[in-house]
Amino acid sequence: MCGAFDIINNPFTDSITEALGVPSVETRGIRTPASMIQIVTEGADDRYLEEAKWWLLLGRDGKPNYQYATFNSRYDKLYSSPLTKGAFRTSRCIIPASGIIEGQDKQYHHITSERGALALGGIYKQYPVGDEVLTTASVITCPGNPKLEHIHKKSIPLMLDVDDEGLIDMWLDPTMTESEAFRPLLTNQIQFDLIATPTIGARDLSPRGEAIHIGADR
Repeated sequence: MCGAFDIINNPFTDSITEALGVPSVETRGIRTPASMIQIVTEGADDRYLEEAKWWLLLGRDGKPNYQYATFNSRYDKLYSSPLTKGAFRTSRCIIPASGIIEGQDKQYHHITSERGALALGGIYKQYPVGDEVLTTASVITCPGNPKLEHIHKKSIPLMLDVDDEGLIDMWLDPTMTESEAFRPLLTNQIQFDLIATPTIGARDLSPRGEAIHIGADR
């Protein structure tokens, strides 16, 4: 993942948050690493839409530790890295997005689902800093898919199907600590049809060409 997504409050993102049972997201436009985002988490009694910084690792001062790029968490590190393995067991989240912004060879695309919004799989951490508890989050990335090779061949973010209620319940349940159950998700398979629109740039999402339909791997 290139490191940007956009979030706009509209009927498309509402279809995601309604399926998840949380309030509507705020319109925040393009989000980049270390910016504030909204994530969906689950506690003992309910699900929540909460504020988080898009950078998993903080320093003691509560600011992002830029020594490591932790806005993404690679699929092949989730079970081994001291930073991510605990969070993957107990602190999984969903990051609602209107779409992701991918770039390669100075060409950029905005990618979303046919429903017009995405539920990105992620992990989160909480840090006590002074009198506050700061929440941070990271998007899980999977191997690249050949269908997206001309867009971004290195990786794709984990995109969850919010209509699969059983999966979503398991993913957000903090008591579901058997993270091996999620290994089948950590592949390069596209689970549902996507729409990729060429854009003027990474920060200018005006279309520069026709949208491309990318079929699911069935």
